[in-house]
Amino acid sequence: MKNIIISNSKRLEEIIKKISKQGKDKLHVITDFDRTLTKAFVNGKKVRAIITQLYQSNYLTPDYRKKAQELHDKYYPIEVNPNIPMNKKKKAMEKWWRAHKKLLIDSGLNLNDIQKVVDKGYLEFRKGALEFFDLTYKKQIPLIIFSSSGLGEAIPLYFKLLVLKSQ
Repeated sequence: MKNIIISNSKRLEEIIKKISKQGKDKLHVITDFDRTLTKAFVNGKKVRAIITQLYQSNYLTPDYRKKAQELHDKYYPIEVNPNIPMNKKKKAMEKWWRAHKKLLIDSGLNLNDIQKVVDKGYLEFRKGALEFFDLTYKKQIPLIIFSSSGLGEAIPLYFKLLVLKSQ
C-alpha cells in the first residue's frame, strides 16, 4: 500500500464505511482491462494495449493505420486539453469511439485477428489481480470487466489463454 496515492483519504474512508454498512450484496465491481488489470510495463518494457497491438500489426486493411492515426490526431488533443468543457469532451470522445469502431469493422477486423494479438501473450496481469478475481468469486461479488478500447472480445480469449498456460 506504500505505493498507492490517495488524493482524498477522508472521502475514501466514507466510501469504505458506506460499502461496509450496506453489505456485499449491494456491491458490484466494474473495472477496465488494459493497463488497469494488466501491467503497463513488463520487464521494464511498455506493454501495448490490445488496440495498439492491432494498430501496429498488419492484420487489417493497408489504409487502417493511416485512418486510425488521422482520428487520433483529430481527437486526442481534445481528450487531453484541460480547457475544453467536459460535456464537449464527452461528445468528441463518443464520436471518436464510434468512428474508430466503424473503421475497425470497415477494415475487416474479426475474432481471428483479436485471437492473434492475444496469442502473442504480451499482456500480463498486475500483482494481486488473480487473487482479486478469486476473492470476488468466493464472496459472490459481481465483477464486470470491460475494454475501454471497445475490444471486449479479447477479454475472454485472454482468460482462456491464462487457463491453458496454468495447466
